[in-house]
Amino acid sequence: MAISNDQLLALLGAMNPELVPVLALLTSQEEPQEAPKPKRKPSAYNRAYSRNYKAIKAKHTLKNGKMAKGWSGKKGHMRILEAAHKQTRKEMNK
Repeated sequence: MAISNDQLLALLGAMNPELVPVLALLTSQEEPQEAPKPKRKPSAYNRAYSRNYKAIKAKHTLKNGKMAKGWSGKKGHMRILEAAHKQTRKEMNK
């Protein structure tokens, strides 16, 4: 038989009335939560890569939303990745 925390505290309070104030303090205390970590700023390379990836993908996307022949599926995605990295490296070395 499982007993919840509230039932346990009520039972302990009924058995020993002197513990009621202590139990109330224990239940009212909340653990302090850590502040969330700040987001990292994307690097210059990352921003340039993102811009190039989107441009290459848009260039090879047809009007109906599908990718052009040879640019669809996993291999097409890899082609876009490689082309975007290549173009970004070219830009960064200027």
